[in-house]
Amino acid sequence: MHHFRKTVKKYHARRNVSECPFCEQATLDKAIKETKNAYIVPNLTYYDVWEGHKVEDHLLVVPKRHVKSMKELTEEERLEIIDLVADYEEQNYSAYARGVGSVTRSVEHQHTHLIKMNPKRPKFALYIRRPYLLIKF
Repeated sequence: MHHFRKTVKKYHARRNVSECPFCEQATLDKAIKETKNAYIVPNLTYYDVWEGHKVEDHLLVVPKRHVKSMKELTEEERLEIIDLVADYEEQNYSAYARGVGSVTRSVEHQHTHLIKMNPKRPKFALYIRRPYLLIKF
């Protein structure tokens, strides 16, 4: 639960930053995989839970070129990103990207989440937004 609170604070702090965190060298240095047009990095604000499951790993596929949506990508860039997502899908990762107008999107640079969940479903989960409480059984 403590980790969840820290994640929420980091997420909200990131929304007020004017520079793009995905264009910063510090983020590029954390890349675990890099291709001609994209790279994969650990998420800056790791999710604890996704779709009611504990998150085991949380990565991002990020285009090297700063674009707001997939529509702005070239065909080569789009195909390369889809190939990266497909590689991770085979390893039981789920893919998710927020739309350009999403109110929960914290970074304007297009990115796709790769989320690997623990397959064991909890018997019960209760989430209260404030004071950021998650109880699972």
